[in-house]
Amino acid sequence: MNPSTIKYTMEITNYPFANKLNQLQLVMSASLTLNSNDICSLNQFGNTSTGDDSNYLTIQIENHSLYGRFIKRAIIDNIVKSIDNVLLDSSLNVIDSSSLSLQSFIGITIPYYTKSIIVDPDFSVLIDGKSASDNDDSVCTKNKSSLTTSQLAGIIIGSVGFAVVVIISSVYFVIRQRNHNKFIHLIWRCRTFF
Repeated sequence: MNPSTIKYTMEITNYPFANKLNQLQLVMSASLTLNSNDICSLNQFGNTSTGDDSNYLTIQIENHSLYGRFIKRAIIDNIVKSIDNVLLDSSLNVIDSSSLSLQSFIGITIPYYTKSIIVDPDFSVLIDGKSASDNDDSVCTKNKSSLTTSQLAGIIIGSVGFAVVVIISSVYFVIRQRNHNKFIHLIWRCRTFF
């Protein structure tokens, strides 16, 4: 294991398979939460280059990475056997570039067994020297509004102030027009009276 790595050991006891050709898929979720809208992120899955017969998952946000290693072997009924690891993001429709969290799902496909199975992926959080924005496969999201909070507040306050002035002016104009019409009407009545 690499330094600063978190090791998970999962044991699943007997499972009621319908027949010996069936498989079981253990789904693991890995996620990182963002604290800004203006970020670049990268999600990669593949075979490790170290020759240890395992898959890796990297979720990178700017220069922080969550690295997961999934060994392609498990202890099945006390015998070491091969298993498969697959990325399930596209089949589960979890790709959402507007969200403030980046999440991936890995499916560990386990063959038929009778007693138990033990799998042990490991995870580590790393700080990369290379930012996710430096990679061609990264996804960058920008804040939809280019205005600062104080600029937005100024625009809102100015708009409300303008609306108040328009309403007061309209009310004043209507009242003045009504009084003028009453005065004209009164003059016409007085004139016809004399």
